[in-house]
Amino acid sequence: MPHEESTGFQQRVRHALTGPAVVREGRYQAAPGGRSSRLQAEASGQSIRYAAVLLALVPAAGGWSAVLMERTPHPGVHGGQISFPGGEVEPEDADRLATALREFEEEMGVAVPRSAVLGHLTPLFIPPSGFDVEAFVAVLPEAPRWHPDAREVAAVLHLPLYPRPALQPAAVQAGAVRLRVPSYACEGRTVWGATAILLTELLELMDWGRAST
Repeated sequence: MPHEESTGFQQRVRHALTGPAVVREGRYQAAPGGRSSRLQAEASGQSIRYAAVLLALVPAAGGWSAVLMERTPHPGVHGGQISFPGGEVEPEDADRLATALREFEEEMGVAVPRSAVLGHLTPLFIPPSGFDVEAFVAVLPEAPRWHPDAREVAAVLHLPLYPRPALQPAAVQAGAVRLRVPSYACEGRTVWGATAILLTELLELMDWGRAST
């Protein structure tokens, strides 16, 4: 798709984010098999923690791209993985959007105003970590100069939205387990798990938005 000016793209994303639940549920085509639900986790005594991420869309050659990050290797279930910038809700955060904006600035070195945030995706429970994650979607009219925190960010990545990225099976290592999961390819990395699920929800909504206007 040819590059679309930011105002038109913002309007299209805002409309897409009004899409119905039946469209949003298409995200589970990107889910690894055997995911437990939040209700199942709570029934088993697992504590639920709350987090938020920011899915920023920026102009790129020939279209728009989603901004992701490769996390630095560290102990824990998400070390070294590809994700959207974000993190756990802290007591000083007024709401989960405040968490997403704070974490984005801390990790990427760029402050995003609330006015750039057009809506959010469906909260997602992540069984391995016990996080309930809410993803907010922002459109930035220009691609910023990133200043990533080297302690947390190994690389800043851009995944073009057009043509629509294709889900493909990939083998990944999750702790001591080798899994075959639905994934997206991004700059030689594999995007899977919660990040792929949230990205798929956005792509499904964008397709619905184009078809409904």
